[in-house]
Amino acid sequence: MALLWILETTAIVLLLWTAVEAIRRLYFHPIAHIPGPRLAALTWWYEFYFDAIRPGQYVFKIQELHKQYGPIIRVTPDEIHINDVGFLDTVYAPAMARRDKYDYQLRSLRIPGGVGTTADYHLHKLRRESLTHFFSKKNILYLEGLITDKVEQLKQLIATHAADNTPVNLSDAFFAFSNDVVTNFLFAHQTDILSNESKAATLRQNSKGLLMGINLNKHFPWIPDLLESLPLSISRPMMPPGLVDMLALFDRVRNELLTLTHTKASASANTAAKPAGPTGKESVFDSVLDNPALPNTEKMLLRLEQEGTLLALAGTESPAQTLTVAFYHLLANPMLLAKLRQELRTVPASASWTQLEQLPYLSAIIEESNRLSFGVTARTARIAYEPLTYTPSSHVGPSSSSPLGAQARSYTIPAGTPISITTLSAHTAETVFPDPWIFDPGRWLGEAGKQRRRFQTAFGKGGRRCLGVELARAELYLVIAGLVRAFDMTLFETDGEDVAFRCDYQVAMPRMGSQGVRVRAR
Repeated sequence: MALLWILETTAIVLLLWTAVEAIRRLYFHPIAHIPGPRLAALTWWYEFYFDAIRPGQYVFKIQELHKQYGPIIRVTPDEIHINDVGFLDTVYAPAMARRDKYDYQLRSLRIPGGVGTTADYHLHKLRRESLTHFFSKKNILYLEGLITDKVEQLKQLIATHAADNTPVNLSDAFFAFSNDVVTNFLFAHQTDILSNESKAATLRQNSKGLLMGINLNKHFPWIPDLLESLPLSISRPMMPPGLVDMLALFDRVRNELLTLTHTKASASANTAAKPAGPTGKESVFDSVLDNPALPNTEKMLLRLEQEGTLLALAGTESPAQTLTVAFYHLLANPMLLAKLRQELRTVPASASWTQLEQLPYLSAIIEESNRLSFGVTARTARIAYEPLTYTPSSHVGPSSSSPLGAQARSYTIPAGTPISITTLSAHTAETVFPDPWIFDPGRWLGEAGKQRRRFQTAFGKGGRRCLGVELARAELYLVIAGLVRAFDMTLFETDGEDVAFRCDYQVAMPRMGSQGVRVRAR
């Protein structure tokens, strides 16, 4: 009887707590005045449904909800989404304005030690400053040979397929290329995935599988916590292959760190495996370990493992995705390809990144490819420490389905509220990008094109903009120019669905079953 009484009492208390909390969230929460579906205001299970039951669909559902409720909506009990590019610079403010990231979203990645997954504004600033010189354009220009060597290897791979009259999977090749470039740029140890196509295909599929499960980390963090608490001999067989690959990367990074710290401790001479460049650093870890502004807690082994791993993962996915999008659209639109070839004839075949950057049409193709690759597609909320006032800008058009006055009403957003504007929202804003799903490099030309760059968010925006943007840009210019000059390519069993944004798994993913962009070359 005592047990029954305890169970009944517990059930009653839980019901009362649920009822009180539901009333608080609906009527007394600091953002209770923000429009949106009641279920989203009540519970995170609404987000879970579109993250996991209808996987990777919440960013698309949010766009539908804006048509119903207006430009500002509540998408979880604590978070707001704004469908207005006129508010981008307020949410993703410059470095001098304090903006924290949202811890709840960052736990998807399970790599809290990386600069890109640092929630706190001050800690992020400290970590970022230790890496800035290593990622500077000056350093990348000095190490441009690392990229051009890989471009030549990529050309040789495609030439082999051309000689054999066999199709080449560009998605796999670009994944391997970008992974080799970023790894060889960041670390003293070198990799050569590009030399093994089957390994490249496996790694890309494993990475895709890992990302497809990433949303569950956010909703059920106890699952990866449990796996990590178990001995590897038990947990490894239960892990997805992509997670096993990531652990292997952790191991390589750890070994490099141990070697480096031992070398520094013994003050022995170190023969560089690659030119150190203007920073005087052979690897990214040299920059961090030698930085006097960083406290010792920031130089701990686990923290640096996570930093290196996140930099490598991010530096692989983004440029590979953009290259895939670029080549699909160029090959699907021969007139665009012909125009690009005509422009490339104005510079030497050996043109450097600096020279290629001066070509307006090539630059426009890269901007449009970045736009339609969408960068990080997940909501990347920012938290301001002052109240904000949102008033719809001229970029908010009338909607017949939204409530009367919703397009013009101003809202006060309390301090501490997570606010996001997805890249899907920004890159498909029709006031900035008419016919947003059409690949149109011409929109980036001239003065109007320069103005549009303010709304490009593929590499983030404001004080948290991607550190590796210059490295990615160098890859994009050199690969596109190099391959377009060297080969005539045609699409092989590939269509627009192979590059279409159909699911949000931190990055844009196409339909299930897509094998990527495949071509024949000659």
